[in-house]
Amino acid sequence: MRWQALTLPVLLSVCPEMPAQNPVEKPVSPQDRQHWSFQPVKKPVVPVVRNTTAVRNPVDAFILSKQEAAGIAPAKAAEKLSLLRRVTFDLTGLPPTLEEQDAFLADSSPTAYEKVVDRLLASPHFGERQAQHWLDVVRFSESNGYEADGDRVHAWRYRDYVVNSLNSDKPYDTFLIEQLAGDELATGKDPRQSLELLVATGFHRAGPVHLVGGNSDQEVARQEVLTEIVQGIGSALLGMTVSCARCHDHKFDPVSQADYYRLEAFFAGTKFRDVDTSNKEEKAVHQKAVVEISLKTAPLKAKVAAIDGPYRQKVREAKRLKLEPAIKTAMETPDKARTEEQKQLARDAETLLKVTWDEIYAALSPEDKVKREALRAEMHTLEAQMPAQPGIAWAMADDEKIPATHILKRGEVKRKGEVVQPAFPRVIDENPAKADAPRLKRLDLAKWIASPKNPLTARVIVNRLWLSHFGRGIVNTPNDYGLHGEPPTHPELLDWLASELVSNGWKLKPIHRLMVLSNTYQQASQQPASPAAQKADPDNKLLWKMNRRRLEGEAIRDASLASSGELNRQTGGPSVRIPLEPEVYDLIFTEGEPDGLWAVTPDEKQHARRSLYLFGKRNVRLPLMEAFDQPDRLTPCAARPRSTFAPQALILINGPFTREQSLKMATSLLKTNPADPVTLAYRRALGRTPTAAETKLATEFLREQTELMEERLTGRLPVSLPGDLPANASPAKAAALADFCLALLNSNEFVYVP
Repeated sequence: MRWQALTLPVLLSVCPEMPAQNPVEKPVSPQDRQHWSFQPVKKPVVPVVRNTTAVRNPVDAFILSKQEAAGIAPAKAAEKLSLLRRVTFDLTGLPPTLEEQDAFLADSSPTAYEKVVDRLLASPHFGERQAQHWLDVVRFSESNGYEADGDRVHAWRYRDYVVNSLNSDKPYDTFLIEQLAGDELATGKDPRQSLELLVATGFHRAGPVHLVGGNSDQEVARQEVLTEIVQGIGSALLGMTVSCARCHDHKFDPVSQADYYRLEAFFAGTKFRDVDTSNKEEKAVHQKAVVEISLKTAPLKAKVAAIDGPYRQKVREAKRLKLEPAIKTAMETPDKARTEEQKQLARDAETLLKVTWDEIYAALSPEDKVKREALRAEMHTLEAQMPAQPGIAWAMADDEKIPATHILKRGEVKRKGEVVQPAFPRVIDENPAKADAPRLKRLDLAKWIASPKNPLTARVIVNRLWLSHFGRGIVNTPNDYGLHGEPPTHPELLDWLASELVSNGWKLKPIHRLMVLSNTYQQASQQPASPAAQKADPDNKLLWKMNRRRLEGEAIRDASLASSGELNRQTGGPSVRIPLEPEVYDLIFTEGEPDGLWAVTPDEKQHARRSLYLFGKRNVRLPLMEAFDQPDRLTPCAARPRSTFAPQALILINGPFTREQSLKMATSLLKTNPADPVTLAYRRALGRTPTAAETKLATEFLREQTELMEERLTGRLPVSLPGDLPANASPAKAAALADFCLALLNSNEFVYVP
């Protein structure tokens, strides 16, 4: 009788084999297609403005026309060094060097700034900076996420593919097609070309993935992978929240559940593939190195196991003694004599008796703990020397047999509805494929997305570029161009830029160049408040001044390394694991590393690489990065938040990284310019010379702090001293200078671009 009270949805949930009803799909109306983002891109006429002296290129004309209509005047031009710092960070993510500062100040020609922009666009660091934005959008990481968070040992090749593509100014349509269907393009190509095209498809694998085994439901896991792929395409490339239609028709946008599964159907047969394109010689060299290192680590592993063994047995026995009598009886009963209940109890007992690394570590004696840590450190040093496997593409490929794609009732795998074929979202594609047409492939999807006729693709990417340079997109919801997204503040400018991109062969560098050469970009960010502007546009949506922006965590770290003189500018290659704070180790559970240790890269010079090249583990963010809003890499991040809270100040003033860099910076200053370290410190950290008042204040601080340090040293109190000091350098003065450097690295001006 209890079953009679259940509703139909509940019955369906407890009886998943019951077939779901085929949904009735609502047609897309002409009114649905009237939304601005679904309209074709048409290049508007550049507006005529009164203030022609403020127009350096068409970007300014579009911006000024809105300002003049609101009765607002643009800000004055930024100071020369402020502009250099701004554009250098924007295009390369690094501060300008002393040589670059001197050259720009010395160049009084009208094209001085233009030459700086062209130099930065040609820099190998340009691709690194722009790649960070792209990797945020596609939620790239080098681990799978979820509980195991296993490493992706070949994922770095996709990161390098993105960097190299952006540095070479690969046309954006080609860039997209390679990532969506590079494996289809790779057929018949030589191994080197083939490897790059296969690596590009790592785009589909950038998101988190729940790798399961044993008795886990493989069908559910497979659906999670497909969901991640569709989410990435919808958000990153189309700026559409298509994932909202996975369980039901989209509540706001004209996207049906069937539209969602038609898009998913392009990937019905697409599976993860680690494709080997290396030759015999490369494999032989690699295998030899692996064997040599394995022979060295084998005895170390045996010694670790010998230490662990007795403790593992001890912990397991202690757990066994605490089991309930019924479970103990089941465990002691021979397998063949166990009842069904006892068999289940015995299986459950194995879970209860499982010994974790934390339990072994807690049981270790102090002596064994020291021995084991030394052995593990030696093992990790050797394992970190393991060469990357050559020619492995972290890629995707299609199975020969493609399974059917069903519409899933409420998105549940076990409640399959009607079968759908690959097709484009109807609100954008007004000419759906005929029923008897050949099945569309991923390459067809790629070409459709990268087509000039697609109204979204060009708009989405130029808006992302605008966001990266101005701190706010023309569309302030960069991943949502639907009915609930914000409309563009300058729709004509957006379409003009999109048209310009397509007409110039989808090249991105010219669009960057247009934006940063505009008068709008070169405005000052700080000026006396304009009552008219504040009243008409308090949020600066009309860009009557430049937005002052805080650096991301990666740029703060890279700028600290550059200021101390430690930055390693090497580009590309396998990612680097740097030493972590002790408390972070507890969060790491790497596949193949049962004790959770972190195999630090043995070459210390590699620890000073750019943050882009640090190993990105989804479940473990570096404290500095996490404090300064590095995304969690679980969902596409179009625009990083910029929070302000106490731990940011604490991690900069007390964190081991900034303190270490301040010590190294002091050593470098005393070696380079012992007569005037203050001026050199300002130029390195802030990109300018200090004012007279700042010089006076710094001099007084150093005098007082040096006296304090001398007292502490005389009293044999602890003092943080820079290492490798010049022979004639005073330790007390060096320690004082390190504190001054730390203060600069903690200043507002250091973490913000003007």
